Amino acid sequence: MSKTLLVASQVSSFALPAQDITLTSNRRQNDLPLPPTPKDSDPPSDHAIHAALLHTPLTGSLALRVLDGGMVVELMSLSTNVNPLRFVFEAPVLPKPALFLWENELHVLAVTTAATLHRIVLPVYGGLEVWQEQGRVVWQREYLIQTAREELAGPVHVQGTHCVAVGMRNGSLLRLEATHLGMQGADGMYCSNTASALSIFNTFD
Repeated sequence: MSKTLLVASQVSSFALPAQDITLTSNRRQNDLPLPPTPKDSDPPSDHAIHAALLHTPLTGSLALRVLDGGMVVELMSLSTNVNPLRFVFEAPVLPKPALFLWENELHVLAVTTAATLHRIVLPVYGGLEVWQEQGRVVWQREYLIQTAREELAGPVHVQGTHCVAVGMRNGSLLRLEATHLGMQGADGMYCSNTASALSIFNTFD
C-alpha cells in the first residue's frame, strides 16, 4: 500500500496574495452587459473556468487563469515567488484568452462580451523578478470591435500577438489583425474582416 497522500487543493489557496488591477472600458456603461447572476451551482470564484500555461527560458513557467465567471484574468508565476496579478474586467471574458512572450514583453489578449479586445502588456525582467509588482509597469489598450456584442459567441482563438479570431453566433468568423500595436500612451490600429461559414467551406473545393 502506498504511503503517499495526494491532496487536491485550489491553486489560490497556496499562492501569494494577488495584486488586483482594474481595467476600465471605453464603452458607455449602458453598453456594458450586466454581470451574470450568481447561482448556487456556480463553482467558487477562485475556481478557474479556463487555464493555460506558458514556459520560456526568460519567464520560467507561467499560468493564466480565468476566474470569477470570466470577470478576472489572473497571471501567476509557477517558477518564482512574485505576487500574481489579477486583471479585473468590466465585462466577462470570452473563452479563451491567451498569453504570449514577444521580445521582452508578455502580451495577454482577451475579448469580452462587451465586444472589446484588450491587450495587456507587461515588461519582463527574467530571473526571480519576472515582472515588477507595481501596476504602473503594466499598460493596456482596448479596441472597440465594430460588431454588436450580441453577435459575439466565441470561442476566441488568438493566433499570435497580432491576430485574433472570434466565433460569431451565426457561424461566421471575425478576424482582427493588428496593423500597429502602439506603445504606452498610444493606441494600436486593427483591421477586421468577417468570413461566413459558407465562404470558409468553399475554400476547400
